[in-house]
Amino acid sequence: MPADATDEGLHPAGDAPDWQESAYLAWRDPVSGLGGNHRIGNELNRDTANLWCGVYHERGTRFRCNGEALPLVRLDEEGLCAGPQRLFLDGERLRFVLDGEGCRADLEITDEGSRSFANAQTFSGTAGATGTIFSNNFHVFCRVRGTVELDGTTAEVEAPAWRDHSWGARRWDSFVSSRSFGGSHGEGGEALQFRFASMVGVNGSFFRIGSLSRGGEPIPVAGAEMLVHVDDDSVRCPSAEVRYRLEAGGTTSVRIETIGGMIGATSQRYGWESVGDVTVDGDPGGWGFLETNLNPRNGQDPPAFVLADSLTNGVVRPS
Repeated sequence: MPADATDEGLHPAGDAPDWQESAYLAWRDPVSGLGGNHRIGNELNRDTANLWCGVYHERGTRFRCNGEALPLVRLDEEGLCAGPQRLFLDGERLRFVLDGEGCRADLEITDEGSRSFANAQTFSGTAGATGTIFSNNFHVFCRVRGTVELDGTTAEVEAPAWRDHSWGARRWDSFVSSRSFGGSHGEGGEALQFRFASMVGVNGSFFRIGSLSRGGEPIPVAGAEMLVHVDDDSVRCPSAEVRYRLEAGGTTSVRIETIGGMIGATSQRYGWESVGDVTVDGDPGGWGFLETNLNPRNGQDPPAFVLADSLTNGVVRPS
């Protein structure tokens, strides 16, 4: 469906100094072997922007670009911009454009299904418990189509994806750890879509929530739990599994094996961003994104060591 201009651009900022607006996009194309995580953050009352950007090839080549306290650029079109990344409306088309040193992308985004709107109480069930990290938000499954150039090689990409857009006051030091996971398995109207999120707040609050749907119809879930595989550096998470307990009885297990990832750094937050391939009850044929924040050093300083040079901006080639 064509993109709707409503909520794609910047919203009027409130008075809070921590007011921010952000757009996030994750995608994975097994045909080209590529995948990526992208976040564009705008802090309107500070006149600054920040970004996470990671593009990975399953054979090991990857690109990372993070930036903090960048000058805020306001687009003429409805959309957001930070550093080399833009997500914006080009007429009726929603586009994501990356112009980085060693990596470029031009992708058209097409939403699949309707947007889901959420706020802190939607996730946690408790008003205010995590309100300084979840304010206004919509998220939607989508597809991306276009070209990606990584380290001098250009590929056509057509891939399942997921995106969200958030606006409102956000304090990164309001939580000590979080996890977010989503994706799909299968194609067309019978595809299974899955989501999971959990968070521990500095005030001791905790929530976790998981959902499944097929063909746009929710599958009633009684509960969900995630286990992650953490590497020796205590930061990278090469794989994870979410077990969904169904109200009708039985379970569905969704497992992701990541093809690549990076540290997504923002003030007081260092998290692992990744995409990869998914199996459902052992059956391959899916994709997903995995975001984990173990809050190393309480978000005040970067980790001292991370395997695979994932703290380094630019192109990194497999050794």
